[in-house]
Amino acid sequence: MTTPDMWPTGWEGGASADGPRLVAVPEQPQPRGLLLRPASAVRIRPVRWLWDTTPEGATPTSHGRIPLHSLVLAAGGPGLGKSQYAVWMTAQITRGELPGEMYGQPRPVIYCAAEDSWAYTIAPRLIAAGADMDLVFHVTVMDDNQLHARLSLPVDTTLLAKEAERHSVALLVMDPLLSYIDKTINDYRAAEVRQALEPLVAAADHHRFTILGLAHFTKAGGTDPLARVAGSGAFGQLIRGLIAFAKDEDEQGDERFVMSLEKNNLGRLGLPSHQYAIQAVTIDTPEGPSYVSRFVLGPEINTSVRDVMRAEAVPDVDRAETNEACEWLRGYLTDVGGEAEAKELKEHAKAAGFSNSSMDRARRRLQYHSRTFGFGKERRAIWSIEKPPTTQ
Repeated sequence: MTTPDMWPTGWEGGASADGPRLVAVPEQPQPRGLLLRPASAVRIRPVRWLWDTTPEGATPTSHGRIPLHSLVLAAGGPGLGKSQYAVWMTAQITRGELPGEMYGQPRPVIYCAAEDSWAYTIAPRLIAAGADMDLVFHVTVMDDNQLHARLSLPVDTTLLAKEAERHSVALLVMDPLLSYIDKTINDYRAAEVRQALEPLVAAADHHRFTILGLAHFTKAGGTDPLARVAGSGAFGQLIRGLIAFAKDEDEQGDERFVMSLEKNNLGRLGLPSHQYAIQAVTIDTPEGPSYVSRFVLGPEINTSVRDVMRAEAVPDVDRAETNEACEWLRGYLTDVGGEAEAKELKEHAKAAGFSNSSMDRARRRLQYHSRTFGFGKERRAIWSIEKPPTTQ
């Protein structure tokens, strides 16, 4: 056993007074390479939904809105209730009341808020929303070398993912998401932002939690909600869904809040939007009342955030003209039985002195429904007063 041929592979030997001496030889780094595997080796999984509003009788999961174990953005301008929506979602999950895969199973949520105080805002809002406060976690970074350390991506991604798995967390809220990108990363450079977020997205899939990131709209970007998201160049390829928020006017000219799903990579687009309200609430505390607000989900509506943006891009018109267009459209659809092909309808409207844009504004104001059929030259739109029957 003293010959080199008999020594274990990866060791060097030498003689000593006590017998053969084995010395570890460092392994040589392997050169960069590629690993190919056949598609048949890929494990196929169905899409499951954290939030699923599929009505009874419709195709299962056909109204899925937030897919499990992915990154979804909630975005809008200031003062539209994005943070209150995140609190509402948190409360629903901790009570097991959110329609979807987690319904009936209360689960913890990690809530990261960079812009609001936990004592004055976040905790009172959670109480107002009815959250199970024992299942909502606030994150504190422990770092002996940094007294006021903050959660930072991608530095803390592994730690965050391990804690999420240890506590069986269903949702991670980051409000706003870009505030948690490491300060050394330029958030105007899409490639750098992606490199910071990709490990978190991969961790969500591996450790089985969903990410709800909040984001702000910029003034640029036109009528495309995704293009209006700050940092959209990085988010576009990473997010699986975009929930957008806007403010609109109803038929009477009263303001209303609109929430719609503007991106849904793993499910259907064109799902009904929701009207919602921001309701003032008073919370009792040991030191006196706390005045906060909460998100209240309202009925489904036909107007989307994209519709609102398009309407905002059109120069203001006289209210009387819009009202006249509404009256004409209501009367026309009523006379023809409640629905008509949009092209033919607009031809009649033009003959009556109304432009195509005035008809579009009137339809949005009246909350009438529009659905399309066919492709290419065969594509046509049908406008209707009533919501069409749910597809079976």
